[in-house]
Amino acid sequence: MDFSAVQKLNSSAISFTVPNEQKLQRQRYSSIKVTFEEALAVVSDLVFAKRGRHLTDLEILVMRGTWNNREFIEIAENSSYSVNYLQRGVASRLWDILSKTIGHGERVSKKNLRYFLEKATEEYYAISASNDEQKLCTNNLIQVMGGQPPDTSNFYGRTKELSFLKELIIKQKCIALVGVAGIGKSALAAKLLTEVSIKFQPRFDHLIWKSVSHAPSVQDLVTDLIELIRPLQSELSLPKYSQTTITEFIKQLQSYRCLVVLDASEALFQKNNLEQRLEYGLLFRRLVEEQHQSCLLLTSRVLPDEINNLTAFERPIQSVRVEGLDLDAAMQLLSAQGLNDLEEGSKLINTYRGNPLELKAVMNRISYFFASPENFFDNPTTLVSDQFQEMLNQLFKKEVLNELERQIMIFLAEETSSKSICVSFANLLTGINNKYKASVSTSELIKALEVLGKYSLIESIKDPVTKELNFNLQPIIKKYITTDPQGLLRASNSSSNLAIAS
Repeated sequence: MDFSAVQKLNSSAISFTVPNEQKLQRQRYSSIKVTFEEALAVVSDLVFAKRGRHLTDLEILVMRGTWNNREFIEIAENSSYSVNYLQRGVASRLWDILSKTIGHGERVSKKNLRYFLEKATEEYYAISASNDEQKLCTNNLIQVMGGQPPDTSNFYGRTKELSFLKELIIKQKCIALVGVAGIGKSALAAKLLTEVSIKFQPRFDHLIWKSVSHAPSVQDLVTDLIELIRPLQSELSLPKYSQTTITEFIKQLQSYRCLVVLDASEALFQKNNLEQRLEYGLLFRRLVEEQHQSCLLLTSRVLPDEINNLTAFERPIQSVRVEGLDLDAAMQLLSAQGLNDLEEGSKLINTYRGNPLELKAVMNRISYFFASPENFFDNPTTLVSDQFQEMLNQLFKKEVLNELERQIMIFLAEETSSKSICVSFANLLTGINNKYKASVSTSELIKALEVLGKYSLIESIKDPVTKELNFNLQPIIKKYITTDPQGLLRASNSSSNLAIAS
């Protein structure tokens, strides 16, 4: 496709979804009336090209109401949001986005929105009509191979993360998305594949999705990847020795530009399988040290030491911690689940730290056990999903966390539950030694806190004035510890009197 014409409209305009047949009929666009749906299709794509995301349902609601000359009070009547939230929150941000996308240096507002929408649509169709190769704009996607990524039709927020990852996959050979269960690592990786599958995005020859939760051997995994990239002839076979197979795999990554997602990759580095850990450590070392033009994207609940060690040597590898959804994105999720009250929604978002899986799980329980969300909030409690509890069960087994690390978690849960304050490093050191009649050193405590931070089990907050580091637990982890559903903490901490949380 010749991009010169498209760049006159928007230098980043690279993906369009308006039907091709409709574009070709617009040889004399100025004589044809613009519909809102046509304008929406064009502008939504332009916003996506520039901002890395499409317009949200609320933004479309405001645009549609404005297009039809409705006041905000009328627009609010067709939603579950307040006039103030739509006007000062959604609309204000929307005008900023549209000003930068279609404003051509002017400010887009409620008064002139329709003019700019019509103008942008007219320019778009004029360019499309003069472009002989415009048929390549659609139906020209790279197929994802290997496995089925999660459905991203109900994907919320993550605009900045997606933009950042699009830059990283070009620069780095390996990226690790790290975060607790349910935080959205897999969904973020799947959304990234969806967006880069458009061939006019940074170009990849192959997009591959592989779940490795079953902990395949290096030989089996690399063999599968090679056959996905370039299927072998029936009479050929790969060597049995894994390092020779890895060499062949790297040759494929040199010949083809591939983006390979290995989902649930924490399974590859299990502590009870030292030989496999060593083999995967060597695999990733070769992948980041040897020359090729591809990128591996890992999703993992924890950054394996074998990967973390490589980041210390300034190799083309980077870890990205995935945090919870921001307020706007989390409220969109809750709204889709039936909760539209901003105040009550904010409480849930804070309690579950914007974790999408936990928010959906608690809303499902509220829907099942309560007639309405209001009834739940009359006597709220913190609920732990089965997936999150299973993750914590595994972590609190002795082979993952040592005695000191478990003692720190119990101490923080008890201290912050009763006082609702964070615990400073000095108080934590003194408290642990007094409570357990131990002689923990400063260096031992630092190492233990680093491990807990690696597993996203503690929160660290720096005092803005004293710069002193303080520690806390998110409510869902605090609830798990104080209730101890599997008896994993009481069993080896008889001196602790764990209180049952609400």
